[in-house]
Amino acid sequence: MRLAQRYGIALVALLLVGATVLFFWSENMMIFDNTQFNSPVELVWWSRDMSWNYDEQRQCGIHTCRITNKRSRRPLARGVLFYGSNIKTGDFPLPRSKHQVWALLHEESPRNTPFVSNKEFLRHFHFTSTFSRYSNLPLTTMYLPSGEALTSKDYYVTFGGKSRYGYRPPTSVVFLQSDCDTMSGKEDYVKELMKHLPIDSYGSCLRNKDLPKSLQKDYLNNLYSPELLRFLSEYKFMIAIENAACPDYITEKFWRPLIMGVIPIYFGSPTIKDWEPNNKSAIFVNDFQNPQALVKYLNKLADNQELYDSYRQHKLNRRNPISNKKLLHNLVTRQYHMGDSSPGASLFEKFECAVCYHVINTARNVRADSRHYNCPLEPVYAKMEGQKIPQNVADWRAAMEVGQCQAKILDEFFRRNIGFNDAEFDAELNRRIEGNNCSNSSNT
Repeated sequence: MRLAQRYGIALVALLLVGATVLFFWSENMMIFDNTQFNSPVELVWWSRDMSWNYDEQRQCGIHTCRITNKRSRRPLARGVLFYGSNIKTGDFPLPRSKHQVWALLHEESPRNTPFVSNKEFLRHFHFTSTFSRYSNLPLTTMYLPSGEALTSKDYYVTFGGKSRYGYRPPTSVVFLQSDCDTMSGKEDYVKELMKHLPIDSYGSCLRNKDLPKSLQKDYLNNLYSPELLRFLSEYKFMIAIENAACPDYITEKFWRPLIMGVIPIYFGSPTIKDWEPNNKSAIFVNDFQNPQALVKYLNKLADNQELYDSYRQHKLNRRNPISNKKLLHNLVTRQYHMGDSSPGASLFEKFECAVCYHVINTARNVRADSRHYNCPLEPVYAKMEGQKIPQNVADWRAAMEVGQCQAKILDEFFRRNIGFNDAEFDAELNRRIEGNNCSNSSNT
């Protein structure tokens, strides 16, 4: 009887302890969990560049979310959203609650915010959406409107048709670019090519020809306009050099010529062969020792229809136009691409809903790593004649080194979890640069 009584007392005590723990846990989580059960989950955009009032309630599957840029809502927010190109080094929501998710959207190269690609910065984010296949919401093929765009013959010109444009050189190479200062040194490489090969260069970079008047006004914002695609499709080759050589960083420069049935001359992502439609869909600059060797091969292709068309099987092989299973799987499973104009399908809306789902359904201890936005510290560029290097490579190397220093400072400030401003950040950055202390490693 006494034994039973003791067990009863112990059981009651255990229940009381459990109830107490549950009560305090519930109180601790109330600020965040009441939004899940009684009102929409809140997410706050953190950007000085959003000068307009933004306050939307969005239905994300079974979840309802409130997305706003009202900074006063931060204490109640389950997540804080950052857009990579707009991040300011002295503007972060600190002190930071341990229950709050930081989410990063950045589809661009690191040229504007070089600190983003460093692990010291990335590890403070729970969710990312970048060009990397390893991010939470990958944007690797975002510039490819659809698989049908690759296989369609809407802009296809036969080999014979391209050869009939007698006012163009037989090799028929086009370059369309407006940015003449890039990490990849594309402008320097194209200059080398021009020494050995006639190239029609449109846009403000190395321009030697003018686009038709109807295309001159706003072609940068109409990358896939039918008129532009028809105009460019008459060429046999198109130079497609990315602004930076980061794994999985693939833009319209690669996809657009493939859509037109023009062979890309590509330099950029070192993982590009993981994503081409077939084993031989593009000419890769890295496969050649120098521009002169590449030109020799282009001349060979330009005179050989069978060899030329072997690069266009995504247009000509009707039974199996795309053999790349990774690409096919991505086209079916990807959550965003620029060809989707349906309601709620914009990049920012997709990102907002993905973060909303994440904060409700995913453990907080998941963190980003360098794979989520992987760009090399040392600028990577194509091989040129006589081991020449691009004109601005030293400037880009310095910019990336400063970015690495910025990331380490941010890492330390984040760990302290105390707010800081632009002046305080800049003072610390200048102190380290002047003292040559930027190479000091952060604690891991």
